[in-house]
Amino acid sequence: MSGILSLWLVTGAVTANDRVAIFFNDQEPASRELAEFYAGQRGIPAERVYRLSVRPVETITRREFTEGVLTPLRSQLPAGVEYVVLMYGVPLRIEQDPNLRDQVEAPPQFALNHASVESELAAQLLDARSPATGVIRNPWFQAPAGTRPVLVGRLDGPDPATVRRMVTDALRVERFGLHGRACFDIRRIEEAGYKVGDDWIRDAAEAFREVGFETELDERPETWPVTAPLTDVAVYAGWYAHHVTGPFTREDFRFQPGALAYHIHSASGASVRTKTLYWVGPLLAKGAAATMGNVYEPYLALTPHVNVFFRRLLAGATFLEAAYASVPVLSWQTTFVGDPLYRPFSVPMDEQIARLTTAGDAALEWAYLRKVNMLLSIGRDAEGRELCRQQAVALASPVLWEKFGDLCVADRRTESAIAAYRTALDQRLADMAVVRVAGKLARLYEAGGETARAQEWQARVAAILQAREKK
Repeated sequence: MSGILSLWLVTGAVTANDRVAIFFNDQEPASRELAEFYAGQRGIPAERVYRLSVRPVETITRREFTEGVLTPLRSQLPAGVEYVVLMYGVPLRIEQDPNLRDQVEAPPQFALNHASVESELAAQLLDARSPATGVIRNPWFQAPAGTRPVLVGRLDGPDPATVRRMVTDALRVERFGLHGRACFDIRRIEEAGYKVGDDWIRDAAEAFREVGFETELDERPETWPVTAPLTDVAVYAGWYAHHVTGPFTREDFRFQPGALAYHIHSASGASVRTKTLYWVGPLLAKGAAATMGNVYEPYLALTPHVNVFFRRLLAGATFLEAAYASVPVLSWQTTFVGDPLYRPFSVPMDEQIARLTTAGDAALEWAYLRKVNMLLSIGRDAEGRELCRQQAVALASPVLWEKFGDLCVADRRTESAIAAYRTALDQRLADMAVVRVAGKLARLYEAGGETARAQEWQARVAAILQAREKK
């Protein structure tokens, strides 16, 4: 482990619950109830729940921010607080004020005073003299030994039920681990100033491969089509579409409990109160527990560096610790939506397996899949393959049978691969999982010259997709 990462793990130690302050909006009926629910779930003292009173809308003026959010928040904030949690109902973003005249030197595209409420609060709590116009350097960006700002995030979403679910899913993952596939979607772009987005996502994909996640990296320029057979997604990062698209719009698509999902786009977080527009709200509505977004145009270099975010999480950080470590500036456009204390990678693999086994939890197959991949990554191939086969049988796991089929394909053991895929298909599978596994099976039959059998499985895939088009 590098010295920098080791230092970061020390400075990013678990924060005591009395270092958290929760703020609700008394003009939003559900806000206080959700604040008290969150405090109860996390064991945060009731006296750490505070009131704001501001219009219950997503976009407010600079004056409303100052008078209704910043001033009362600062006056109530106890010394030593490390996390500020803004609850459902607290405004999301501050609109541009053309009459504000800060004396700052900045290029025109950055000489703006609109911002996300969280980022502006973090800047003002770090330095009360911070101008509203432009950006200030985030001293904690990729710098574990740097000055840590008060980490300001929000528990928000399309509706109160989503917020509650985000909290309970986070707590479940902290007990049993995060399980499922890690899926990444790049643009395959070489243009200067934009290629870095692909580079971030590639590195994030590699980070999850390194720790055993079943990882997919789509390198086609376009985003995934709606027919992409993505299922069981626990981690997602991609770009670049204005509104949610592809498999995430399917009626039956659902992220795994506790999922981390992020889509790079200039307006990805322009609203969180929608299930169909932009990205933050729809990703949460489909089951994600934590995400980030941009409330106004941020320019790519000043958005969260996706690889830094995910690598910090994998090293044991909380959601907000990782999020703030990934953003270069404050007083800007990023909104951080999720349980700020959520620590998705806090349970070691063997402990996950033990807990899931004791609980009789169906996610056990995913924990074994990660263990298989970790064994393969360190050269213990025979042991990994045998563990995969044994647990596929023991758990009657379509996930592990599919993986075993993939391993047999890699070994050029075609008959064994066909048998494994057919066994997976004999289990109870979601339609799009059938599409994925049946597609693999059809390709094997076709490669082996068994055209009739290939066509049989291709027809099954086509029938599923056609039926979905008619809905």
